[in-house]
Amino acid sequence: MTQDIQGFFKKFHDNINNAIDDVTRNNFANLESNSKRVSYLSSLPFIRNYDLSTDVREVQVGGDFPVKKELEKSRTLKDEGNKAVQKGDWIKSLQLYNQSLLFMPQKESEELAIVYANRSAALNHLEQFEEALSDIQRCLSLGYPRHLRYKVYERRARCLLVLKRNQEAIKAFQDTISALDEANNLNKEKRQKLRTDTKLMLEVLNKGLVLAGNPKDPEPLKKTPPKPKLPGKQNSQYPAASDAIQIDYDNDKGRFATASKDIQAGEILLVEKPHSGVLLGEYCKSHCQNCFIKCPIPIPCPTCPNVIFCSEKCLKVAIQSYHGYECHILPLLWKSGCSVTCHIALRMITQKSKEYFTQIYNDLESKPSGIYKTDDYKNIYHLVAHEDKRTKQDLLHRSQMTIFLLKLLELSGYFEVKHREKEINLDDIKTLEIGETYSDDIALFGSLILKNLQILQFNAHEVFELHCPKPKVGQYIIKHDGKSTFLAGAVFPTLALFNHSCDPGVVRYFCGPYVVVRAVKNIKAGQEVAENYGPIFTTVPKQKRQAELKDQYWFDCSCVPCEQNWPMYSEMTENYMRFKCDSDRPCPNVIPVPYDCKEFMVQCGLCQQYTNILRGLKSLQDTEIMYKLGRAAMAEGKYGEAMKKFIEMLKLYDATLSPPYQSYYDCVQDLRRCMLALGNYSIV
Repeated sequence: MTQDIQGFFKKFHDNINNAIDDVTRNNFANLESNSKRVSYLSSLPFIRNYDLSTDVREVQVGGDFPVKKELEKSRTLKDEGNKAVQKGDWIKSLQLYNQSLLFMPQKESEELAIVYANRSAALNHLEQFEEALSDIQRCLSLGYPRHLRYKVYERRARCLLVLKRNQEAIKAFQDTISALDEANNLNKEKRQKLRTDTKLMLEVLNKGLVLAGNPKDPEPLKKTPPKPKLPGKQNSQYPAASDAIQIDYDNDKGRFATASKDIQAGEILLVEKPHSGVLLGEYCKSHCQNCFIKCPIPIPCPTCPNVIFCSEKCLKVAIQSYHGYECHILPLLWKSGCSVTCHIALRMITQKSKEYFTQIYNDLESKPSGIYKTDDYKNIYHLVAHEDKRTKQDLLHRSQMTIFLLKLLELSGYFEVKHREKEINLDDIKTLEIGETYSDDIALFGSLILKNLQILQFNAHEVFELHCPKPKVGQYIIKHDGKSTFLAGAVFPTLALFNHSCDPGVVRYFCGPYVVVRAVKNIKAGQEVAENYGPIFTTVPKQKRQAELKDQYWFDCSCVPCEQNWPMYSEMTENYMRFKCDSDRPCPNVIPVPYDCKEFMVQCGLCQQYTNILRGLKSLQDTEIMYKLGRAAMAEGKYGEAMKKFIEMLKLYDATLSPPYQSYYDCVQDLRRCMLALGNYSIV
């Protein structure tokens, strides 16, 4: 998980490495705990005296530093938005008001309120009425000028009428009449006309409601997507997983998932929120910092212009935890060029209180028992880190990153348990020295960050969304043709227990921040339920797959395609069929039957029993038409209907034939694409 920014950390790393002599290197190599490694490194004079300000000044990308709002820039963007309104370009005006809100300081509450009011007008014209109502509420709560309030009250009433929320519309029209008394800048004639028109609307509305028997208003539409749920029972020990999953252990594999009962293709097996996740910097002004969904109508951070949120709820969660500390240090993280996993290692700390970690620290080495909860750091701490297999150079490199992240923690106010209010400037990073009063914090949080960096190498997942082409007028959004785009990094503690296979039985997709894992194959009770860490056997040669997995995850893959040297998709021969032996005694043998075979009973070379291939062929005769119907449903965006056809096909295939063969993987791949289409997506 890397980002494209060539930041200053490489230079920092090279400079520190050049400054370390053999004695220091040997001293470091003899240290046996993460806390001792970090404490030792942070005590070295050339680390303490390292001037980061020069490095930061040289990096032009990664956001402005120091972090601050820009009033004049916000005003300019607001004025450009107003000009776009005069031209009737409401989409352009919306975009400009969005940008204006990002840069407007929170203390300028009246000007902030005016931008929200202007944006509500754009949203109203774009027929996004619920969103317009939200902005009207925001502008009023910020102290929108009293002499202008009649405008937004009347706009609120009109929006509510469209949404058939007539009772609320009556109240809004009444507020309009009251606000007209304060509309000092409105000439008497216009004021009287608006008052008369509003009273007429009230009269019509009241009569209509009486005639209709005063019905209740419909509920406001929910703007956030619903949280995905497991459809059946959950595993009592691992509540993020269904009861069809059990977690087993052996010395070679470690912990891994198996099927506790037969699993059908299409079943949802896991729904999990990340323990911690970080949005890539390049999406921080287009997607919610907290839940990763796209935000065409963003809510800005009150302190910085660097991130946005989809709702007040997400804003509150972020401000009260991680973003309260990270707000002033985000550009330093981005300018460093560190990977998103380094940022997750820090956020795993900033999202929880200092007190939380000081209370659990001494008990972290004991294995957790009881229910395996996603938000429990102890469960993260015991994921695979391979610390015993690491070279001293690897640990030194990660310790250097830890020193940098610790300095950011100090600057953020985390050690003082207080969100920093004063901006961080270049003078604050002229040294990496951390105050002597924080020596215990250096040891404790340094050891945790260094541990996090090791754990995340093997356990972090990419969070992605589909980028779909904009459909032509009157056509469906063809989501299954979308390109999966890496959006964020996250760690999911239960998903991290699933092992790899080059022929995975599941697919992952995301609904907001939640990962949803579904079966793309039928899996027998007792079989391993494996996901995929990157290379798939149908497209990547065995030698390359094995090398990639060994390099990144440090294991030799022993999945079935690797052990049995299965061919890639392009090399699968279709001149014979791979029939399962249907002996009355369980037999694992595969019987190759040429397409031009004239016999209908074929003897198994292993158990010597005969298999009726005619019966098998009859059961498969409908699969071709099923596949065409499934593909047709996909083309119309009817993914549920398409999935039913593909799942039915897989049942027929599994009863008769044994993979690998092309038509089976055509079906699996299209089922997978249908499932991906149910997750997060953007129109591009």
